[in-house]
Amino acid sequence: MVVVTLLLVGLFAFLNRRVIGIHSILSTGKRLGQGAEPRQEETSTNPQELLAEANRLFWLNNGPKAAPFYAKAESLFANSGDTRNALYTKVGRLRSNAETMSFVELSQFLNEQIQRPMVRNDPSLHLWCLIAKGYTDIEIDYRAAKRDWLEAQDIAKDLGENQWVTRASGELGLIGFLEGNPGRAARLLGGALLSTMASGDTGGQVRFLELIGTGFEEVNRHAEALKFFERAIKLAESNPDSGLPFMAYEGKAQSLVSLGKPNEAKQVLEDALTKARSEQKRGHEAQLLILLGKLAAQTGNTREGIASLEEAGQFATRVQFFRMEADGMFELAKLYRDTGDLATADARAT
Repeated sequence: MVVVTLLLVGLFAFLNRRVIGIHSILSTGKRLGQGAEPRQEETSTNPQELLAEANRLFWLNNGPKAAPFYAKAESLFANSGDTRNALYTKVGRLRSNAETMSFVELSQFLNEQIQRPMVRNDPSLHLWCLIAKGYTDIEIDYRAAKRDWLEAQDIAKDLGENQWVTRASGELGLIGFLEGNPGRAARLLGGALLSTMASGDTGGQVRFLELIGTGFEEVNRHAEALKFFERAIKLAESNPDSGLPFMAYEGKAQSLVSLGKPNEAKQVLEDALTKARSEQKRGHEAQLLILLGKLAAQTGNTREGIASLEEAGQFATRVQFFRMEADGMFELAKLYRDTGDLATADARAT
């Protein structure tokens, strides 16, 4: 714990001396569309143009905007008999819509594709499937996600896809935290953040600022955590095509609670919940409901806390977000036990 604290504090001090490139331009010429000029080709019939725009938006963490471009390109590629790119765009479409479906089923589908000779003999397509699976598996099985990202990183190195090498390193840093290796995690995440700053990878910067902020929050350095979350939000808001940084909103609320500002925290969570519902971000919707329930309980509003957690648990069960279901049920069991309803507490705990 001391090691990770020192590493995070050192990174925080460095970033305070350096201006994050909020207006930096994404590097050009990448296979996945990083750095392409913004386009508005909803009416285009050129599947390559549609794919480039979809990949640009995906790179900015904006699945809801990317999905329609992937879908249209997928249809055009399929109609022309281009099975390789039809699968590529299908994977992009499904990953962009991941929070509207079962993570378990999506992971199984991606694993089936990875086993196909067409994919294994095509390094770029293989990499793309592993990336999609890595982002999916972290929600259900971090050990599988680690295998995904290690293999993806090796392929990206062979292809010269240096920005994906960096992103893989950052995701492996997150997994390091989950494995209980905070020192390695902090080094990987810190290095990944600095690399994304150097290359102008806005989406990567947002992702790693969120994760590092979470690391500060975990070691009870709430003021520093808040600054990372606010940097992530500001950076995302500076680009109209960036996806909404829900993890930063959630983390900001948690930091505000820890700093004794529950009313501000509740407003942040409610605003984020409205955005999550508008974009059908089901995983974030469930998590935000859990956080609202915990916040209500912490501020003495047990009835409101139980209502939010019951809604979160039912919602997570319905969409098969089992980890969030377990979190919600655990919090509910504690609340029911505290109110003396031991029978319901036992029911929620099992």
